[in-house]
Amino acid sequence: MSQENILLNIGVVERETGIGKDTLRVWERRYGFPVPVRDQNEERLYPGGQVDQLRLIKRLLDIGMRPSKVVGLSMPELSTLLSESPKDESSYSAELHQFVELIKMHQGAALRVALNLALYRQGMPEFLSKTIAQLNQLVGEGWMRGDIRVFEEHLYSEQITSVLRTAIATIRNPAGTPRILLTTLPGEEHSLGLLMAEATLSLSGAQCTMLGVQTPIGEIVLAAQAHQSDIVALSFSLSMPALQIKSGLQQLRQALPQNVALWAGGSGVARQRKPEDGVQYLGSLSDLTGAVRVFRDA
Repeated sequence: MSQENILLNIGVVERETGIGKDTLRVWERRYGFPVPVRDQNEERLYPGGQVDQLRLIKRLLDIGMRPSKVVGLSMPELSTLLSESPKDESSYSAELHQFVELIKMHQGAALRVALNLALYRQGMPEFLSKTIAQLNQLVGEGWMRGDIRVFEEHLYSEQITSVLRTAIATIRNPAGTPRILLTTLPGEEHSLGLLMAEATLSLSGAQCTMLGVQTPIGEIVLAAQAHQSDIVALSFSLSMPALQIKSGLQQLRQALPQNVALWAGGSGVARQRKPEDGVQYLGSLSDLTGAVRVFRDA
């Protein structure tokens, strides 16, 4: 059976490619790709060949390319762009390459132990800023080139999520200040950056409430009211379209009470030309610590 004869529903495509359902629908309207067919219930079904294109598109987005430059390109065009991307891994430490080897060998338990040892040896700030930030890049580059499979990247994500959640539980301060609600908007399914932000904020003494990913705007507002949050913090990855980020932040800012601050961070916000009114953009994890300090002083 050829790839074009394989039809996958939108939920499977989301899991296979790491591209959210809302993002797929936005691309379909804006760029004319992907081009799903419809089943008898008018549900979208995607040919296997298009799913392969979406995987390559995701790899290019993860290295900083914009959706407008790559969505809809042919497989040869996408492959050419990938072949021109940087491949130098010499700047990464031997320990990081050892972590990647454990991922490729599918040694999940051993990877978790090795990550925990690195955390205890380095302490949380260095572990986040050096080990995890660089390991994310190294894994992403391997995935981009096809050296790491989707399920192997998922294995890594699950192990680092387990390590960070366990560590956060030991430093969480239920009486801390400010009170910060963490989540992502619909269409942003990446959770690791959000978890790294929670760890950094918890170390700063903030009281964090984690909602997870893809929370509707109305529910974010209700949650902020229920938890009496001082700040709503959102994370955006490169796979989130820039206009979707802009629109989502505008809508949430209008819906939130004025006394609730709105912070936005992650690689996705770096593409925004200027911050939205009433939104504070944070470029790195270290910016979070400074922002908490400034908030308290104010």
